[in-house]
Amino acid sequence: MERHIFKFFLVLVLVTGFGMYSSAEPPEDIERPSSKEQMEKVRKRIETLRMWRLTEALNLDEKTSTQVFPLVGKYDKKRAEIEQSLRGSMKELRKSLKEKREGNLKSILDKIEENHKALQRIKEEEWAELKNVLTVEQQARFVIFQQEFEREIRKVIAEAREKRRSERFGKDRSERPFPQERPLPPER
Repeated sequence: MERHIFKFFLVLVLVTGFGMYSSAEPPEDIERPSSKEQMEKVRKRIETLRMWRLTEALNLDEKTSTQVFPLVGKYDKKRAEIEQSLRGSMKELRKSLKEKREGNLKSILDKIEENHKALQRIKEEEWAELKNVLTVEQQARFVIFQQEFEREIRKVIAEAREKRRSERFGKDRSERPFPQERPLPPER
């Protein structure tokens, strides 16, 4: 029952965010990324839902909540900044490959690698601080919660995107445009 309530709220939060976005954009721009403000609204909704679910999953009391929430929020903010940089680097990498600017690839790859290392450092720092606040049982519940919540978010986002595409282009896949056709690798 609790899982169904969670799923309902998660779908409601994400569909509302995606719904506002999808009604504002023309159909030909289906693969265009959301604006920063729209992405921020959805991120905040997910963050609020996550805190609510985290409180339940870890059985947090008020004292522990006041320690955990600022800590998790601090690391979420750091992660978001690095992920934004990573998205920019990936966009730049795709563009450089498409335009065959091979001289740029090494520096872009180095930047991507540094972003990945920074994300790992943040994860380790967050975990070290959480271990000082949470009991061993809560730590175990946190690890499980993180994995399940992230999986659920990815699933709901994928379903919302698919629903949006279906509504615009019909149920038949042949009616949908392919935003990027990937060339076949050269035969050897």
